[in-house]
Amino acid sequence: MPLLVALLIVAALLFVLWIAFAKDPGPAAADVAIAYERAWDMLDFDLLYDLSGPELRDGMRRDEFVAAKRAAYEASGHRAPIGATIAVDETVAANETAVVVTRVTTAEGSIRNSVVLEKTSNGWAVVRYAIRDAADR
Repeated sequence: MPLLVALLIVAALLFVLWIAFAKDPGPAAADVAIAYERAWDMLDFDLLYDLSGPELRDGMRRDEFVAAKRAAYEASGHRAPIGATIAVDETVAANETAVVVTRVTTAEGSIRNSVVLEKTSNGWAVVRYAIRDAADR
């Protein structure tokens, strides 16, 4: 009898845990935008690929994408992380789309970027990225 009670308690706990995971919304759009900016800053092109929607992958597979980005950055002389400070200035989200305005600050000044995200079955994906303005150059 004690074994049956213990099994019922374990089954109930597993059910509650399963429900909790199913209802977890995952990271917010602003969190994904910060991760995207941080991936650029750290030159982490694998993570950049994961956070990008197909629109930003230029039709490339992961290995092609990573190789192309590494080659472009090495050709431009950027081989090390910049060490930027990244903050969110504003977020506008509606249903399946969000726009997050980020501020990337380095020793040279600040730049604000518009990061456009769309909700997918796996969470938010960055589908468009543009420099919004130079804030403190």
